[in-house]
Amino acid sequence: MERAEWLKKMRAHAEALYDHLAPAYWVTFGFYPNAAHCQFIAKFLGRLGAHSAILDAGCGAGRYDGMLLEARHSVLGIDQSASMLARAREHFPQERFPGLRYAKMGLQEIDFKAEFDGAICIDALEHVSPEDWPGILTRFHKALKPGGVLYVTVEVPDWAEVGAAYERSKARGLPVVFGEVVDQVDTASAQIAALDWQAISGEQSDPAVYHYHPSLEQVRAWLDEAGLAIEEEGIGDGYAHLLMRKKA
Repeated sequence: MERAEWLKKMRAHAEALYDHLAPAYWVTFGFYPNAAHCQFIAKFLGRLGAHSAILDAGCGAGRYDGMLLEARHSVLGIDQSASMLARAREHFPQERFPGLRYAKMGLQEIDFKAEFDGAICIDALEHVSPEDWPGILTRFHKALKPGGVLYVTVEVPDWAEVGAAYERSKARGLPVVFGEVVDQVDTASAQIAALDWQAISGEQSDPAVYHYHPSLEQVRAWLDEAGLAIEEEGIGDGYAHLLMRKKA
């Protein structure tokens, strides 16, 4: 299969998978501790002025939106999974949280112009192909107001396993590049499709969706090219955490 068409298939597959898993969020999934994530959200919030407008990109079921709302900011959460957004709306009904809105939109479709004081993208970029990374970061830059703040996480993989997965995928004739982990997507997703959501664990769902792991050096280069200046970095909870600001 030609790579561009294969990537479209992988993206559609990811959307379908998260639609299937959505009922588990706020029930089975969503309560695991991520101390480093919470620490960096606090750092992110500390860089914003009062009553800021925040974009939560790849928000899923809205796991971190409560922290943003508690800080008295307005929030727009976007995600490509309609079912995940439905879970978010159930957890944060608009009649109780008028400062929070949700919209179906993938990271690749972000099309805002200087509308947000800050944006976050947490535990989502690992599902983005290398072809899409630069454009998405440029879209974040355009969405932020001058001096706006962006917080993203980048999953830190086992590089030996990444290399092994790459070799397995190449042996199967898949149009992969190094950093992509996709060799179990077909079999793992078929197993999950046969299960009720209550019987699915995070360990089962992770190999059932496309992953791409760029090096942190590559991420830093893409951020710089997109006009985003890193102010702070850290490692924790299996992720690199990057806080940055829109360049003047």
